[in-house]
Amino acid sequence: MSMKGIQERATVIRATRQEELRAYLAERNRVRHLLDNIETIEKLDSSESNKNFKNEIKKWATATELRLKVLNKYLPDAKEEVLEVDTSRPIQITIMKPDGAD
Repeated sequence: MSMKGIQERATVIRATRQEELRAYLAERNRVRHLLDNIETIEKLDSSESNKNFKNEIKKWATATELRLKVLNKYLPDAKEEVLEVDTSRPIQITIMKPDGAD
């Protein structure tokens, strides 16, 4: 197999794995899980009586950061959608008076 064929095969395999991971992440509602983690962090008892607060906040913050990194890596198109704009024609706005308005 030529070098070009190997690269094309690797690209196909990578795209397949990425699509499988996207489906897995969508199926597992990972965005919802991130929001749940954030709510859990907000509800943590930060009073001085809670000796484990620092450990708990680190645990939840780390889990949230890692999940967010995975989502950003494998679902980048979910962050931003770019609209295609036809710039060859100018924008035209028509202002009409409502019926009965003078």
